[in-house]
Amino acid sequence: MDVSFPSIQTFYSRELPPGSQDPSDELSKSQMPGDGFTSSEVEAVLDPLSRPWKPSRHYETCPISLLETGPRNYQISGRVVNFAENFREQDFHFLVVTDGSGAIAVRVYYMKISDYQLLLGQRVTIWTTFIADSTGASSSSIPFCSSTTTLYPGRNGATHIVFHNDDPDSDGDRILRHPLECDLKEYEYLPALMTLKSFLSTGYDLGEGKILVCVRSVGPRRTVQSKKTQQTLDMIEVGIFDDTATCTLKLWQGKVPSAKSWVPNQTILLISKPIYKNRGTSPELGIGFSSMVDVNPEFPDADWLRNRLKNMAKKQSIYIPFPSGTWDTERAINGPDRTLFTIADVEDRVRHPEPMVDFTGKLNVVILEMKLMEHWRKGTLCCLECCSMPLYSNKPVAICKNCELKRELTLNPRIIGSVVDESGMIAANKLVWRDGAWTQLLFGSAANEPQKDDSEPDLIEQSWEELTTLGTDSLRDMEEFLLYSRVTLTFGWSSQLEKVCILGAEW
Repeated sequence: MDVSFPSIQTFYSRELPPGSQDPSDELSKSQMPGDGFTSSEVEAVLDPLSRPWKPSRHYETCPISLLETGPRNYQISGRVVNFAENFREQDFHFLVVTDGSGAIAVRVYYMKISDYQLLLGQRVTIWTTFIADSTGASSSSIPFCSSTTTLYPGRNGATHIVFHNDDPDSDGDRILRHPLECDLKEYEYLPALMTLKSFLSTGYDLGEGKILVCVRSVGPRRTVQSKKTQQTLDMIEVGIFDDTATCTLKLWQGKVPSAKSWVPNQTILLISKPIYKNRGTSPELGIGFSSMVDVNPEFPDADWLRNRLKNMAKKQSIYIPFPSGTWDTERAINGPDRTLFTIADVEDRVRHPEPMVDFTGKLNVVILEMKLMEHWRKGTLCCLECCSMPLYSNKPVAICKNCELKRELTLNPRIIGSVVDESGMIAANKLVWRDGAWTQLLFGSAANEPQKDDSEPDLIEQSWEELTTLGTDSLRDMEEFLLYSRVTLTFGWSSQLEKVCILGAEW
């Protein structure tokens, strides 16, 4: 049986003079012969990183500190603590990777600069066939970086790198977070670690300092024109702090996306050898070539800072949302179980060694201090926290200067200085107020009148809009009326917030 095969000419199109028409153009493209390659084969050639990595040889898993120089097949796991995209415009990314035992400098040659999204703290796995000594190289100034390697993903089938996107609290997210020079079995202190205040004052002169800080705020991406290079650069300002001082950390260009996943008041950063700059108004920090940034490190000092900042947040927070749905407010105010407590009774109960539980009761107190006019003059009558920064205004709404969103504010609890009874005193800024309780306190009997048709009163409208539209004389009269007055407060203890929450006020 004869089988016809296409000739070589059928795979080439005819060359025609300009303006002429090939009669074969009428044929549909589906009838035209192809080049013999499938779409998946073409995609694998044009984008070699799209195909899954399958090692063709055995790779030895080894800690970075035990790597030996020479031609050896190693599989290395660690986290990115510093990097430079398109390093010195030489068509490769420069990474510094640590696993807690040591550091290694990695050159990753790319086919397209957009092939990789580099992030500080990201977990990576490296397959390499050669380890070189970094002595005399540019990476020799990086602490504990005694080796280097070069990768050609997609070009050399023996070397590869994978950037892992781990889900929060997953197994991959929890590993490889021990910083260098940290022996958890016999840990006493981390060498060269100092407070942020000490580093800003004189510690930056040492050149080997380390700071352990928490992210306070993450600003928007900004575009800056460089006077030195005449280039347009991306920049983001990250507010950082510890229990001694606050400062600004500036991230540039490729490091900007790293801050997107940082959570204010939660993300901890261990920064080794940061760059210090004093612009005259306030000091600034940066990430240099020899710097290292450990994101959410796991060691005793980091655990101490987390607990310390948690306690500081309870003391310094200007706004704590009322835990709605925790109690039956109507039953707590008018129900049969209305226990009258003193301030001392409440303190004894919440400090009892038994597990804390939510409970309600009543307190009969005297308002000892009123600061209504003081906060009105300062423009802090209403407050809120947005982007982990305080937001104040004398109106019930304001626009955040960071995210430029319109936010609804709440009444500042600091308009009341303190309340007392015969057993003790409570600073009013420690209390969490319900909107209806503010209405009952400020407008008295009008707020306690029954509503027709079982409709709920608009407590926010009755309290906020009326108070913020009053004139100076009316506010002064209200302050004088409330000062030294006796009021019964219905409260609920929240074991989650560890705060006394005010549910209602009775005159």
